[in-house]
Amino acid sequence: MMYQCFRRDEDSLKHIINKMNPYIQKRGEKIVQDEALLTSPVEFSKKLLELKAEMDHMVQQSFDNDMKFQKGRDSSFMAFMNECSQTPSHIAYYADKELKAGLKGAAEEEVDARLSAIVRLFCCLHGRDIFIKAYTKFLASRLLNKTLLSQEAEEKMLEKLKVECGVNTMNKITKMFSDM
Repeated sequence: MMYQCFRRDEDSLKHIINKMNPYIQKRGEKIVQDEALLTSPVEFSKKLLELKAEMDHMVQQSFDNDMKFQKGRDSSFMAFMNECSQTPSHIAYYADKELKAGLKGAAEEEVDARLSAIVRLFCCLHGRDIFIKAYTKFLASRLLNKTLLSQEAEEKMLEKLKVECGVNTMNKITKMFSDM
C-alpha cells in the first residue's frame, strides 16, 4: 500500500530503491563471504537461489514488479555476486548436480522453474565465460559417463542459456550432443 502512495512521486521511489539496494547487497554479501558456504558449492548456490527467490517475490508483490525496482535488485545481485571469484564455477557445479540427480522425479513445471532460477542467477554474473567453461566440462562428463538424468532437461537448460548467451556460444555446446 505504501508503494501505491509513493509511486505518485518519482522522487520518493528513488529513496525507497536507495534503501532497498544496500539491504539486498548486505544480505548477499553475508552469503558470498561465508567461508563455510564457499567450501560447499551446492549450499552456496542454494542460499543464492533462496535469496534471489525472496527478492523476486518482494519486488513482484510489494513493488508491483516496477522496472526501477527490478533494475535495483539486479544491480545489487551483480555487485555482491561478482565480488567472489568462485561464484560462476559454484553455480555451474550446482547446475551439474541438479541435472544429474536433483531434478529426478520432479514435474515438468518444477524442472522448468528450477532451471530458470539457475539461469536468472547466471544473468547476474560478469564471469559468464567461467560459468560456460565449467558447465561445458560438466556436460561433457555427463555425456561421456552417461549420467544424464533427462535429455529434455538438458535441452531446456541449453535453450535458456542460448537466450542469454547467444547462439554462437551455445552452438559449440549443443554440438556435443550430436557428436555423441
